Amino acid sequence: MAKVLVTGATGLIGSYAVSQLINAGHEVTAVSRSGKGPAGIPLNLHDPDSVNALLKTQRPEYLLHLAWNVGKGYMTAPDNLDWVVSSLNLLKSFAECGGKRAVFTGSCIEYDWDYGFMREDFTPLKSEALYGTAKASLYRLASSWAEHTGLSFAWGRVFFLYGKGEKPERIVPFIIDALKKGEKPAMKFPYISRDYMHASDVAGGMNALMFSDFCGAVNMASGETVKLCGIAEKAARLMGCPVPEYEHNDIGSMAPVVLGDSHRLNDIIGFRPRISWDEGLKELM
Repeated sequence: MAKVLVTGATGLIGSYAVSQLINAGHEVTAVSRSGKGPAGIPLNLHDPDSVNALLKTQRPEYLLHLAWNVGKGYMTAPDNLDWVVSSLNLLKSFAECGGKRAVFTGSCIEYDWDYGFMREDFTPLKSEALYGTAKASLYRLASSWAEHTGLSFAWGRVFFLYGKGEKPERIVPFIIDALKKGEKPAMKFPYISRDYMHASDVAGGMNALMFSDFCGAVNMASGETVKLCGIAEKAARLMGCPVPEYEHNDIGSMAPVVLGDSHRLNDIIGFRPRISWDEGLKELM
């Protein structure tokens, strides 16, 4: 079994990823700011000395780097730049301590959304948000450094996700909460389409990528889209509530469709989503 270091271990993806790895029998070191959860250790990733000391002690073979600031205002937060620097230091220290394979977490926000359908080998990386630009810059820097040093490196580009423990203001828990109150979920753009996966499947895809030998970017995407009003319809039917109706409206500068090509994830990495919308939504009700 492998020795794995997971950062962001108490986050939405991280909590599922750690559980899956432990259940598979791997030796996991799970780090986060709080250090809570199975195999949890508190660690400030912005403190190079602490990072280096931990890596020298633990000597992980694999690194799954999920940690980043995704709190309020994260799209434009200046600390996106700090995360680029700290992530590069983490990668360098990991390699110096004998690490073999690293997988970092990207985002569909790196892409130029004018394209609608996002392919790893075709769609330009062009984000209007500092968060997306920082992620894309880290991908390029880390990939280049890993190639020159011989470290095996891959990048999981996460699309839209939902799951237990998600922040209540996010769209899926917001919809369910409104329906429970007997209210129509208020959505400004109900007919935009997005590519969603349950966080457990995103974690499974990231773990599968980590234990593959593929180097480069892989979309963590279902390859299917759902309209936001369609999520509300699915939830309402499961809850036995009246299905809310929405009028079509002008979406302005919003991208009407954000869909990820899932070929690499499905056919090269060999992972396909397992959680249906019914299963995923019932878990949150």
